[in-house]
Amino acid sequence: MRVIDWIKLTPVFARCFRHLSVKHLCYMARMLCHENPQHHKGQLYVNTFFPPYPSKAFSIFLDAVFERRRVPFSAYFAVTDRCPYKCPHCSYGRHVAGHMNTEQAVEAIEQIKAIGTITIGFTGGEPLVRDDIVKLVEATSDTNCIMFSTGYRLDSQLADNLSHAGLNCLTIGLESDDSSQHDEIRGAHGSYDEGINAAELSLNAGLYTAISTVGTRKKIRDGQIERMAELATRLGVHEFRILEPVPTGRYSEDQCEILSPEESRKLADFHKKWNRKGKGPAIASFAHLESDEMFGCGAGYHHLFIDAVGNVCPCDLTQISMGNLLQEPLSDIWDRMSEWFNLPRCGCFAKEICNEISSKATLEFPICKDKSVKICHAHKRDDRLPGVFEGLLKDHKPSNPQPNRQ
Repeated sequence: MRVIDWIKLTPVFARCFRHLSVKHLCYMARMLCHENPQHHKGQLYVNTFFPPYPSKAFSIFLDAVFERRRVPFSAYFAVTDRCPYKCPHCSYGRHVAGHMNTEQAVEAIEQIKAIGTITIGFTGGEPLVRDDIVKLVEATSDTNCIMFSTGYRLDSQLADNLSHAGLNCLTIGLESDDSSQHDEIRGAHGSYDEGINAAELSLNAGLYTAISTVGTRKKIRDGQIERMAELATRLGVHEFRILEPVPTGRYSEDQCEILSPEESRKLADFHKKWNRKGKGPAIASFAHLESDEMFGCGAGYHHLFIDAVGNVCPCDLTQISMGNLLQEPLSDIWDRMSEWFNLPRCGCFAKEICNEISSKATLEFPICKDKSVKICHAHKRDDRLPGVFEGLLKDHKPSNPQPNRQ
């Protein structure tokens, strides 16, 4: 982090001194040294794991941290199952088909907000196939709203409308820095140019803009991760997100794609090394941010996923369902989930249970509630806490009070 970033965050640390231990604040300061915050429209974005500062969403986030509340720091909502592409790694592949109408989707968003959610992420499928997507973004008011897209069908008018509706960030998925490789993975000629164009339209509309990719071992081995970071720099986007491959969706039978500890470490080290330069886009590598050293796995504790027909899952990569918000209140489902997800865990829950799910190759996702509960019983978290939560929750009794959004 640069001096200007520390100065910008001074009021945050001053407020934290009243609620958090000096030891924990020193730990967080050390971790922030691995970040490259972006200044955008008067706000500071550490990366898309956090709401921008200052904002109402950031204030709600800090209150939740100080009160040690179990609320979704992020909830991703697949607003459609439709997508023009058939990427082999799609985490939504094999999901049950269907989508909500506008009224149902807006009501789902209201339920997501009511349980104290700070960041609402629209995913799919491809969110931009919905003609009412601007209205759905408008419904997320007072939260940090982000969207994950291929860039399909985006034009300047739609980008402007999304920005005015309250979208904070648009993240464009890219499969490669090479157009032919990208198009081959997407299965559509011209999809790379579409993604690049979408990033430029997003920037022109004044949106915080990111590109993302799945950090496969091939990309690590071929140096493609570095080249994509350079591509992000040339595009002028604010962030480059690097996801770890998880055997889920269409990847369910490909457990060989799980990175080794050494490969994950390379992605985490790239995150730290690049960000220390303090130039170009922020790197947000899940290998670092979701490591045991940092936030670990927040599935069902600080993260939630709602699929296109209302199934409630601990995260977008965990193909189990704990209920359906079209059939019972999301607040009831969220409270019930605390039996298994009362604290964050070390290690990835989705990877931990993939053996049991991938063997059911003929099933649609997500697995029904009864079978999901059995899986949760068989995979209870151990006593370890990820580094960020070690000094925050170690001696704190888990609770789930109702949020106050007044």
